[in-house]
Amino acid sequence: MAMYVFKDIDRKEKLLARNARKEDKNQRFYCPNPACDAAMHICNLDGLSATYFSANRQGHIENCPFGSSNDFNSTKYKEEDFIFESALEALTINSKSQTKRETPNEHKNGVARPRPPRTIRQIYSMCKSYDCCDTYNNKIIGQMLVDSRSIYMYPKGVFGWRIIESKCKKPYFYDSETKVVSLTSSVNIGEYEFLLKFSDKKMFVEIKDNIYVNRDRIIVVAANWVSSGKFNVFYAEIVSKKQVTII
Repeated sequence: MAMYVFKDIDRKEKLLARNARKEDKNQRFYCPNPACDAAMHICNLDGLSATYFSANRQGHIENCPFGSSNDFNSTKYKEEDFIFESALEALTINSKSQTKRETPNEHKNGVARPRPPRTIRQIYSMCKSYDCCDTYNNKIIGQMLVDSRSIYMYPKGVFGWRIIESKCKKPYFYDSETKVVSLTSSVNIGEYEFLLKFSDKKMFVEIKDNIYVNRDRIIVVAANWVSSGKFNVFYAEIVSKKQVTII
């Protein structure tokens, strides 16, 4: 699912889902991923729920962020309750188990009420669905997710609460003595390095081992980034496994 597409194969003329018109209904559009040739079409233009784009006639390439791996459905979430910084701070808190009766998002009849995106995968998928210049509850997507689309918004570095899309630093991406994992984000203007610092050895080993077996995949991290004192190198304290996921 995608909340935007391109009208042309060169990906220069963008169309947001909310701006789609009836005359666009039978048109073929291009996936936002320039490496993917999926034919995108408007869905739910005349429905009560939000309009979106989907490749319902031709599939995406493997691991395309706008394909089946991204199952974000805007109608299932309550956008107006989403506060980005609060959502990321919540990922650093170990949640307590709740009984079904205590779960706050359910009606008495057991039907779930919509609530804002809250897990790192939900927030990441939401950000990938929208254009980096678009907004979600008045927050610019590019100010939430640092990826190849939004990196131009960070000419002086990455600071504060952000989700980063990264990969393992090569040839070595961890230091067992200092309990630090090193990731990089390759961009046109250079390469940023992101250091994940752990105080909990067990958590460090678990996340490091998980990254190792998936070292060629995308690593997504939600954290409060600060300068390391070195040029283009930033670090964050990782205190919960909920802050890291692998795509």
